[in-house]
Amino acid sequence: MGMKASRTGSPPLSKSKTLLISLCLFFTPRSISGQTWKWVTETVDNYGVQNSIAVDKDQNLHISYFSGGLKYAFRPANSSKWFTMQLAPGSGYAEVATRVALDLSGNPHICFTPGVLKYASFENHGWNIQQIDPQSGLIEYTCSLAITADGTPHVIWYQYGGPQGGYFLHLKYATLDKGAWLARTVDYEGQTGKWNCMVLDAQGNPHVTYDSFLKGEIKYAYWDGKDWHRSVVDSPDISPNGPSGGMGNSLLLNRDGKAQISYENGEAVKYAWEKNGSWKLDTIEHVALTGGWSGYRTRQALDPQGNPHVVYEDGGAVKHAYWDGNDWRIQVVSAAGTRAHRYEDIAFDRRGNIYIVYQDAIDGSLKVAVGSPQGHAQSASNEKKSKK
Repeated sequence: MGMKASRTGSPPLSKSKTLLISLCLFFTPRSISGQTWKWVTETVDNYGVQNSIAVDKDQNLHISYFSGGLKYAFRPANSSKWFTMQLAPGSGYAEVATRVALDLSGNPHICFTPGVLKYASFENHGWNIQQIDPQSGLIEYTCSLAITADGTPHVIWYQYGGPQGGYFLHLKYATLDKGAWLARTVDYEGQTGKWNCMVLDAQGNPHVTYDSFLKGEIKYAYWDGKDWHRSVVDSPDISPNGPSGGMGNSLLLNRDGKAQISYENGEAVKYAWEKNGSWKLDTIEHVALTGGWSGYRTRQALDPQGNPHVVYEDGGAVKHAYWDGNDWRIQVVSAAGTRAHRYEDIAFDRRGNIYIVYQDAIDGSLKVAVGSPQGHAQSASNEKKSKK
């Protein structure tokens, strides 16, 4: 069930980069042969927005989300029972965001906004919550975090206001060093980073994607231990037939240490592959976006074979696109309803099971669709022959 992806090239990266590591579903009419899954749906909580999901090495599931404040949900492996708890009270702000990441021991770490940026970590059978960069000013919209092998957290966020008031509107980054948060600005260009994502390389250095809103660009940057190196992935100059945007971006690093980025503009979900020092661009699908900053959202994960899977919204429906090595194939996870935004995220376990978290379109409850791999779907042409 694939569609041919439109591909264009873009200018080469500015500098060479270090090697990296890092209910009911149905196919769209464009389907051909592809992977299939057996799906079940689980209800986690009676409400959930700005959801983020992760799977640890023991197959346990972890979700951070907002429901009257910051909440955390846990599901043990080989179980369908969810345990939930509230970690912080509601803030009264509309522009809330959260992201969960795991350390090597499977302990959850969470960044969350708004107003101030806070970091919650599970340590010694309990939660510790602290504020990051407390004198920095007003913080809103998205944050992202990653944890090094030695347990050091790295966090990025959108700095909305300055410490003395007024606008700041830049992407910032901090890491915890000997009990103190050391903060830097990633890019001083105006209105950069409302949508952002971060991963770490083998040396523990951060690699980030973010939008440059005023220029309609999506940018990629990495820290080599001394300096930030930045490049433009897509822009109106590179993609002249439509806006490039960069909203709702998501970054991962493939097995070859190359960056792969999903993102949106006002009309399509796009995908950028780092190849031979430049970017190759796909259009996964033209979509109807519901607007507002929360309506621009892609999340992605690699399956055990190293293929990317992307979740996103299309006219209020949650969709799942995956690369089979030749084409993008698309499924509808949850149809549209009365809810404007769905707050979807995706994760894989080591056995190839998919976990897609989202808000129910009708009642607002927090749901997880669990897909178990079942082989390959029949091609559309063969299916017609079998019915004759």
